[in-house]
Amino acid sequence: MVAQLERLRWDAGMAAAYQVDEIEEAGWERRAQALRVRSALEYLKDDFAGTSVADLVDAETIADADAAIRELIDEHGPADPEDLPEYVPASHWWWDGSYRAAMPDWVTVYRIGEAPDDLRSAFYIADRAYPRPWLAEAARQEASKALSERGIIRSLSGVEGSAGYPGGALPTWEEFRQRHFVDGVPLPVRSVPQAYVSPPGLAAMRAEIRRDGSAVLAELESIAAEAFPGSPTQLNDIQGPVRMSPASVYEHEELWGFRISFMVFPEYPADVPPADEVAALTPVLTGRGWSVGPVQEKPGKLELDVSRGEHRLHVFAEPGAVTFHAVSPRYRAPAEPGATWVIEPR
Repeated sequence: MVAQLERLRWDAGMAAAYQVDEIEEAGWERRAQALRVRSALEYLKDDFAGTSVADLVDAETIADADAAIRELIDEHGPADPEDLPEYVPASHWWWDGSYRAAMPDWVTVYRIGEAPDDLRSAFYIADRAYPRPWLAEAARQEASKALSERGIIRSLSGVEGSAGYPGGALPTWEEFRQRHFVDGVPLPVRSVPQAYVSPPGLAAMRAEIRRDGSAVLAELESIAAEAFPGSPTQLNDIQGPVRMSPASVYEHEELWGFRISFMVFPEYPADVPPADEVAALTPVLTGRGWSVGPVQEKPGKLELDVSRGEHRLHVFAEPGAVTFHAVSPRYRAPAEPGATWVIEPR
């Protein structure tokens, strides 16, 4: 048996040396075959490692094969992507150039948060940072599983054509995983609590925000009509209910409200001076219970901070135009049974 094994070793060594000659003689047209031969030698070396016939292909022959492969690639470049065998191990470095060319030019950005509508970018996975496509896919699966197991709200977005995507200030998945799942640094967001029940007054709170927003808009229209009779008005924006605090997996912690941007154009098309606009507007506001702060002079305009209870107005008076930015009180729906909504002081 020993004699037969030694004969096998001698024959295998001669065959391997012959294959090295084939690599050295390969040109541009046969470079893909030469790379396959190099992989075959590697399989032969690895498959018999740790057995009585280990080193069928000795280290010197492997070194000669590597030298021939490097020379071939330097002269003719890597094989075409369509010549790639499936699932060649990453340790077969001679295929790397081909794999890199064939890898999708794709970056997946993971965003996490404490509410689906308030997510921030946390880390990214660039396919071309991995030597093989299935390793990039495995990284995506690992990342998604790690977040799912911890109940983290997340979303994914793809960026195509970004082989050199640096991620800005974002860490890679490997860096993020090491920091939070290995080193134990707490995640920047909390997990979704198990069996959490939304506050009972959430719907009532939202309805009150919409009602209050409509009432404030109607009052702004009335203020404009009283201060500047016959002048045209314009609603720029009305938002609400909108979150006015950081998002929370516990909805009873969140603060909500509305914002309105509204304009009036006194004596359009005349350019009424800002001082005249403020003089006409101030008595109307005070007459309706608004507290008007001191006039702030800014280049080309005057500004006023106005309040009534928890409602706030910021007024910009410019030549021929007055803008109102209205901000609502901050509403919250408590978690207690039977509760509806409360207004939190600023």
